[in-house]
Amino acid sequence: MSTTAAPKLHKAKDAWGELKKTRPPPGHDHTVFEPPYSTPVIAAFTVGIISAGYGMMYFGMRHQQYKQGYWK
Repeated sequence: MSTTAAPKLHKAKDAWGELKKTRPPPGHDHTVFEPPYSTPVIAAFTVGIISAGYGMMYFGMRHQQYKQGYWK
């Protein structure tokens, strides 16, 4: 027989007052990522992500070519 207690049930209705205080005011559609966006930051982020992905793929394939003996 188990001596552990049953899990507690957490329900929104029990903490609705606290949850309601954290909501944005009416008429406010978004909570994050609101325009205007900084074009240089977005461009640098996009180029960085694409470069990192290409670099990982290239070096992973390069490693396999050397490991399997196709390149020396």
